[in-house]
Amino acid sequence: MPVSGTADGMDAPALMADNRFRQVVVDYCEKMVEPAPAGWPVRKLLNQLERYYSAYMLIGQYYGWRNHGASVPNLSRLQAISGQSPRQTASFCATLEARNLVFSDTLASDRRQKVLRPADSLIREVGRSCAAFVEAYDVIAGSALAPPIERDAGLLGEMIHFSATRVRGSGTVIALYPRVLALSGYDCGYPMLVTLILAHYRRRSGKVMFALTHGALAERFQVSESHIGNVLGHLRQAGALVPRRGPEDGIVVEDLVDEFERWCAAEMAHYADLARVCLPQRAPLA
Repeated sequence: MPVSGTADGMDAPALMADNRFRQVVVDYCEKMVEPAPAGWPVRKLLNQLERYYSAYMLIGQYYGWRNHGASVPNLSRLQAISGQSPRQTASFCATLEARNLVFSDTLASDRRQKVLRPADSLIREVGRSCAAFVEAYDVIAGSALAPPIERDAGLLGEMIHFSATRVRGSGTVIALYPRVLALSGYDCGYPMLVTLILAHYRRRSGKVMFALTHGALAERFQVSESHIGNVLGHLRQAGALVPRRGPEDGIVVEDLVDEFERWCAAEMAHYADLARVCLPQRAPLA
């Protein structure tokens, strides 16, 4: 997956070289650890890589069909690209549909065909990190790519379509960052990683800290303490945590911070590139 922008944009190394880079990463982390909205825990459902990827591809295939003449975005097509088993994909879609996060529309030209249409609320939740990376890019580049994408779920869905197309052709950005990838495979693994990175920044700058005990992290992410222990155990085996000091068990090493920052720079360049593509190309609503 390319990590540089177009000729009109900044690539990942240029972003990292800017003296504002670390602050925009901090701001990204703060945004990503904001409390989830009240109600059914859609954020918790999507905070696992396979489920997130399935929802990402669902959105991508819908906008590919709606705006670019791709195949009908039905369940069988999603099952072929979702990254989950066909049964898992069907169950996942049923869960989303039961919560009005996905709608199964009958195709007017062929009533046997059912189109999987993502709700705006699903697009915004799946695209939350994507839009935050574009916003971070804007701060450094002096551009204004994020505001229209944040306002319009259709534009965000279009950007996800372009990204999904690249992913299917070239692979994921995250594959280049093995510890970020591994953590994202756990339930709530990615937001937990973001929290640990943010705690690192706060500790270094002398700002108010939040608790990193197993109990505090379990409460924050609505998972069991044993699950927190498993995730931290993986990090420890990977050499990504400093030796445990007292009840706080989530102090990351500089190596992991460096990988996370490189991941953020790559994502900022990736989504800014796609935002520039999708903003002028968006098709009118059908």
